Amino acid sequence: MFRNVFKRKNKVATEPGPDLRSQRPRAGEIRVGGLSETLFLSPLPVYTGQAQSSRRNFSEMNDTYLELGGNNRGMVQQGKMLAAAIWMVLVTAFVVPVLISIWLAVGSPPEIDIRFFDIVGEGVQVFATGAFFLIIPFGAYLYGMISSVYEDAKTYPVRFNRQRREVCYVDPKTHRVLIVPWESVVAWVSSSQGITSYGATRQYTLGMGLEDNEHDTVQFLLLPQPSDTHSLGMWTSIRNYMEEGQLVDAPNPLLAAMGLIPTGDRLKPYEGLHTFEIEREDARAMGSLDDGGDHLTDEQRERYGYTKRSYWPLRFWYLRRVLVFWKMPYMIAEWGHRKGRPTFPEQVQAWSQPLPPEQWARPSAALVKANQQVKHAMDKNGSTFVEACKAAGLH
Repeated sequence: MFRNVFKRKNKVATEPGPDLRSQRPRAGEIRVGGLSETLFLSPLPVYTGQAQSSRRNFSEMNDTYLELGGNNRGMVQQGKMLAAAIWMVLVTAFVVPVLISIWLAVGSPPEIDIRFFDIVGEGVQVFATGAFFLIIPFGAYLYGMISSVYEDAKTYPVRFNRQRREVCYVDPKTHRVLIVPWESVVAWVSSSQGITSYGATRQYTLGMGLEDNEHDTVQFLLLPQPSDTHSLGMWTSIRNYMEEGQLVDAPNPLLAAMGLIPTGDRLKPYEGLHTFEIEREDARAMGSLDDGGDHLTDEQRERYGYTKRSYWPLRFWYLRRVLVFWKMPYMIAEWGHRKGRPTFPEQVQAWSQPLPPEQWARPSAALVKANQQVKHAMDKNGSTFVEACKAAGLH
């Protein structure tokens, strides 16, 4: 039970999705049902005109294939939440009784003989006993983290082979290999609204359906996302890689002109000890430690728009790291990464080998024509994705 409660949000889920067998969707089609709305992006993975998402969504990317899943993204944040749980136990057991004892010792009438250390000793006993019961939710959270790591070590990422124009999914239980054509993959972005006692909530999902014709079933991959933009960005990253060979970490021309090209540890697709150094480097930049105004006086800094010079500009950043026990969350993430993942079957390893350029699969004539029509309608005529797909006759 707790394993599902504390499951990381970026994990590939295999759950029932929309009806793809009896009602074959088309790119640009919108389906509304109840409180949910679904926009289909394929089959026929046409041009979307959207911005790509971060490389952190993918565990590996090269000239042959891209892998979705298989990384430990979000584990540093889980480690920070674990630190908060530890502080909750310590504060309840030791800090709260001391504060109450100080209040009783200071606020009690003089005729009442109250010894501070006697009150503290009794208070610690009472609150430490109460804090003992916090071990139950604390242990549940810790169990959820550990079991999630071990579950990841048994789960295969999904591979998108751009040279063969195929997608490979391996069942983590049966180890059965499912390979489907890229152009047959059904992708969609859905948003659903729910009502709680606190108000309305909205959930966003990027979904993909891989049709298994041999068993007459569909393998659904559902990836919860923070927003529609994140869902479209992830699909665009996959689509641009498969169709145009565009890598997600290709530097943005504007960032390249500013000299902000990601290199080294920033290109690692997982979280670990290097994440701590990246965050500290970003904090230094945000703290104006490297703004080039060190030679200016305080008056000149104010005149030219620089921030005020501080003797300890990263004090709050370091304070927050102390509260999360310094590098503990990053060490946990490093451990989660080193647990690894299962080795792909030999069939998949052979399928993942690079091919000579003359053997690469080519996009179908229908996709080439649809891409041209959709791109022209969006870029030249200012049409939306749905309007462009309709103008191209896709739905």
